[in-house]
Parts: sequence; C-alpha cells; structure tokens
Amino acid sequence: MEDLYDAALGCRSWEEVNHGLLNHVDGQTLMMSVHHTKTASVEVLGWLGMSGESLQDYPSFAPHDLWAAGYVERRLFGRAAIGSYLVDERTLTRSLIYNEYLRPRVGVFHLVGTVLPMDGGYHAVLGVHRPSDAKDFAPIEARRLARLLPHVQRALEVRRRLQQADQASRSVYSVLDRLRLGAIIMDANGRLQHVNAAADAILHSADGLTRTPDGLRAAHKDDDRRLQHLIGALRQKPGEARSAGGHLRVRRPSGRPAYAVMLAPLGGAAAIGGKISPALLAFVSDPTKSIASDATVLRDLFGFPSAEAHLVMALLSGIALPEFARQRGVTHNTVRTQLGRAMARTETRSQLELVLLVAASIGGTKAAHSAPSPAIKPPR
Repeated sequence: MEDLYDAALGCRSWEEVNHGLLNHVDGQTLMMSVHHTKTASVEVLGWLGMSGESLQDYPSFAPHDLWAAGYVERRLFGRAAIGSYLVDERTLTRSLIYNEYLRPRVGVFHLVGTVLPMDGGYHAVLGVHRPSDAKDFAPIEARRLARLLPHVQRALEVRRRLQQADQASRSVYSVLDRLRLGAIIMDANGRLQHVNAAADAILHSADGLTRTPDGLRAAHKDDDRRLQHLIGALRQKPGEARSAGGHLRVRRPSGRPAYAVMLAPLGGAAAIGGKISPALLAFVSDPTKSIASDATVLRDLFGFPSAEAHLVMALLSGIALPEFARQRGVTHNTVRTQLGRAMARTETRSQLELVLLVAASIGGTKAAHSAPSPAIKPPR
C-alpha cells in the first residue's frame, strides 16, 4: 500500500488509494473521513460512488452514524467489523440516518469498516459499502481490510503530523525549509529539484559541494566518485532492486571539517513542479553548524521526546553513537537505550531503518525498507 503514504504526504490523490481499498473488499461505495471529538468537525478525505451533494450533507448526519457509534460502544478501535455485527437490521432501517441519508441519497445498506484513533482528539472513519440488493460482507472480507488498517492508520497519522508541523502549507517542502540541516531533493537522474536554505548556503560557498546542471558534485575526485555511485544506486530502474542509501564524508578545500552527507530514496513518486517522478533525498550536515533546533521538527512529526529527537537528528547528520554519547555527556548504554525507544516508537527494526524512515518522512514521502547496498556502509 505505498499509495497510502504518498497520499498522506500530498504526492498522490486519495481517490487512487480509495480505489485500491474498495477493490480489496469488493465494495461498491466508500467514504473516508476524519472527525474531531470536541469540535465535531468532519473532513471527508475520500469517497467513491457518491455524489458531491451527498458528501456535503454528510457532516450534518455524522452525529447520527449508528455504525460509528457501534465501534465506539464495543471499543473496536482499529479493528475491521461488519455493519450487521454493530447494528441489527431492524434498528438500522428505523434510524434517521438510514431513512434520510443512507437509503435515499447514497443507496447504502451493508458496510465493512473501522474507526481509527488518532492524536489530538481526532479519529478516522472508514466505510466500504454495498446496496441492499447485494450480499452482506463476509468475515473474510473484514479480515482483508483488517490487514491494511495499520498502514491506513500510519498514513493518516503522518498526514496529521505534517499538518501540525506547518498548518500554513502541506507542501513537502515546508518541513524541509524549517531545517537548519541542509536538504536537497533530486529527480531520478540526480538533477536538483529543491534545495532548502541551509543547503543553498552550502552550495553557494563551493567549499566541497557544488551545484551543476547535471546535479550535485563533490570537489574531491574520490568523494565525487563515491557520491555519484550512491546517487546512481538510488535511481529506480525497472526490474532492479533499489538501494536504501548511505552516508559519506565530503572533504572541503578550505580545510574545515568534512561535510557528512546522507542519501536516501524517496517513495514511489514525489510531486515536484507539477510532475510525478521518482526522487532522491540528500541531507548535508556541516559539523561547524548547530542543528539542535531541528529536533523540534522530529518532535512534531514523530512525537519523539527531546533526548530521542536529538539522537535521531545526530544519526541523520552522520554522527556515530559513541561520538553522540561523548557530546551529550552520557554513557553509550544510555544512548543505546534511547535508540531502542526511538525504534520502538517508529516500529523500525534497525538503526538504518529508523534513519531511512525519518529521512524519508521529513523529505515528504514514505520510507524505503529495502536492504542497503553492500557497497554502502550504514551508520554505526
């Protein structure tokens, strides 16, 4: 379900995602909406098989949704259930929402769906429907939907956290532009498509890294060879496994400490300049610059406590665990405990997977879970 993460980050329409969900359980109509418990606000994220007028009317009927109420009463949050299990037919057919909305306006009678809890008093409601003359959903179809729900919930949480990070804009660039860590998005050919202010300053200094019409180049011949190898390995080629990225040091002619560069793949597609194309993400860290404030971005996106946020940002900057422990004045075991908590919080299984997930989420797309190229050393 890669499309879910792309939709959550504005790189793909929810309509495409909903077609996949609808077909997965053989439904005829679908609605996905986000509700706020205190304000009673309703935002419809996606629908299929319903008219625009019906959708405009839904918020006024949402408080009378017997199916959603059934999920809440039975505490079935995050679980897929069939509508007839939640509400018996007699109760449904006598209800206000059925007689004034479901039957005359959208032709809905059978349902399989869920209510997904979210942070900040929000919850998502997903329903896939069939009309009264169709057969009811079966348990096997509820199980099919259930297998997708962790991905649906994660995508909606990422979407919500990005909204919180910058309510003024949901552009994938809005988060990048908040970073003091240099961030560069490249297309599948390595050409630069977006450069945040920190990276722009680095490239303008021409002290080890420069911008060319063909892409990013390193001043030192050996560094440039390794950089181009990383970029080449990250390009998505049909039928070939894609690299998970890696780190390298880029020496500077000025003699200042080398830049730490990390490259990672962005998801299946990134919406840039109105075009859809595979893309790469590079983080460039100048060890002479402080990036402590960037930990705030990680707290917004992932809910990391301060210590974990600083650790993950250090890993993104190419700082090894022992060095980070020395800088923070704590033991290596303390840092490893913080790393374990950050991995548990993001449901990742390794340090490399954690770094790639965070990098790709900041970059505005899903994380890649492919194995690292043997030629690329992951951070220690």
